[in-house]
Amino acid sequence: MATETLKNKMKKIATKSMLVLVLLGCLTAMFTMFIFYRLFIVSKQSVISIWSYNSEQLSHNVDHYLNTPKDAVIFTSQGVEEMMATGQSNEEILKYLVAETKVYSTLIESNNTGIYGYCNGEYLDGSGWEVPEGYDATTRPWYISAVEADGDITFVKPYMNMQTNKYMMSVSKLLSDKKSVISMDIFLDSIQDIEEEISKTKQIDFSMIVDESGMIVAHSDSAEVGKNYLEEEMEYTDLVKEAFLQEEGMFITNIDGKSKLVFCDRVNNEWCSMIILDQRATFRNAKYIYMSSAIALIVIFLAYFTIINIYDSKQKEAGQLQREISAIGDIYTSLSLVDLDNHTIRKLRVSEALDKALGGKYELLLDRNSEYIKKLVAEPFQNTLIDFADLSTLEERLKDIKAITCEFADIHGKWNRMQFVVAQRDEEGKLHQVLWAIESIDEAKKRQEHFKKLAETDALTGILNRNGGETRIYEAIEKDKVGMVLLLDADHFKFVNDTYGHDMGDQVIIALARCLTETFRDSDVVFRLGGDEFAVFAEGVDDKEIGRLVVDRLFKNIDNIDFPEMPDWRLQVSIGAVFSNDSENACFSDLYQKADKAMYESKQHKGSYVTFHEG
Repeated sequence: MATETLKNKMKKIATKSMLVLVLLGCLTAMFTMFIFYRLFIVSKQSVISIWSYNSEQLSHNVDHYLNTPKDAVIFTSQGVEEMMATGQSNEEILKYLVAETKVYSTLIESNNTGIYGYCNGEYLDGSGWEVPEGYDATTRPWYISAVEADGDITFVKPYMNMQTNKYMMSVSKLLSDKKSVISMDIFLDSIQDIEEEISKTKQIDFSMIVDESGMIVAHSDSAEVGKNYLEEEMEYTDLVKEAFLQEEGMFITNIDGKSKLVFCDRVNNEWCSMIILDQRATFRNAKYIYMSSAIALIVIFLAYFTIINIYDSKQKEAGQLQREISAIGDIYTSLSLVDLDNHTIRKLRVSEALDKALGGKYELLLDRNSEYIKKLVAEPFQNTLIDFADLSTLEERLKDIKAITCEFADIHGKWNRMQFVVAQRDEEGKLHQVLWAIESIDEAKKRQEHFKKLAETDALTGILNRNGGETRIYEAIEKDKVGMVLLLDADHFKFVNDTYGHDMGDQVIIALARCLTETFRDSDVVFRLGGDEFAVFAEGVDDKEIGRLVVDRLFKNIDNIDFPEMPDWRLQVSIGAVFSNDSENACFSDLYQKADKAMYESKQHKGSYVTFHEG
């Protein structure tokens, strides 16, 4: 009896142990399946993140390629507009276009045909292209598109160049007179190279860049370039339509009965870049991981630690991928998420300079506080930044837009850009969260200043050219600065060119430019108008007595210039002078005309002579 009782107890214990083991086995199986399911999700997200990054990188590379000609057209248009405003001839404008073409040919290399335009009713070409008879610039697509854009920079629909058998595109801009246009043509083969390079990856079915009209600008299959998928129903017409509606990101579509992943991004705010992959093939590896969980259940105890290692490895891969993607945000020196409802701030990226200015107290950013701005921002920009960083006005300032920016120089003189970007806005338009970012733009500013200097410097003499000089004088007059404007040229300069050649003439111009810079102060504006004609703005010289002393000093320095190669010619100049110290002489164009008239009177006298405009 006792033995039977013991057996029953043992049986019960065994049954309970078996149940525990079964339960543990089921729990272990469920835990294992959960692990593999997580692996599958992580793998899918990793793949999507990789291709999202590849898609963004492709768009970034194309945008970078298009920005240089875009900047070239914008800067050149500004220069031409200033020349037209001062009444310069088309001949002078053409010289400027030729000079700009030489400058940008070194930046864009052989991928452009130079800068050209339609100014004052005449076609001007900076590359020296000989215009065929009957050529009407106003009927060309580059002109028509620029007029339709009404002053905005426009990228004209690409076309096939029959001479080079390559696709080209015009970048054009209408000037403020609503008639003149500046343009540049660039080859699109570099964009095609970018597209073909990424398509070398075997996972890609195909990739392409489509402009807003539906035309294929670049395609992994070069035979597709130039086709228009929206003009008529084609195999990928629906795909292109859906991509333009999506604008950017990833979506799934069906092509030929197969599910496809489409990663799309905007290029230049007008084109759409697409990478198309087969969904099944893309996630094949992830599915294999998920399916292997069934096999792993058979050898669960033996594979347990292996599974843990795989999971850990996958998590590390996902983390590494996330770090690589977040590296895109490294352009921001500081990044914070501001919750306007709860009045809180979360640091995403910390700037050492901002952290020091705040003393580690980031809550100071939430209130209208000027102390940290004074420690961070150069004095001329402080009031502007205090108003810009005011969170109480963000709702109004960000109404109907996604971001606002403000550029400033920090206490070290380096340029930065502060931005507020909408992070969360409800359907009624109420703002809940914003990203607050500070980005360093010092290198971009330096590059911009370099381009500006190239555009404003006379290539022969190294001093300011007409565009640069007149801009400085306009700025001085707008600041109510007074002074003396001199207009001068070399007497009988034509004799030098005709008798001794243009090289000798260039030496005379260089010597005169050097004499002017040595005679006048660094604060004065000295520039070459063109040919042998120069102009000077001597700030603070506001009466004839002081003006004559300055001019006499110039005459003395000119007399000291000697050209041994020309014993029968001496450098002498005729000068016209006018003062900008009254309201009548507040406009530079008026000053120029009066000085020019006075210079003409000086030419009636022998030797170096100055005439001061009276009246």
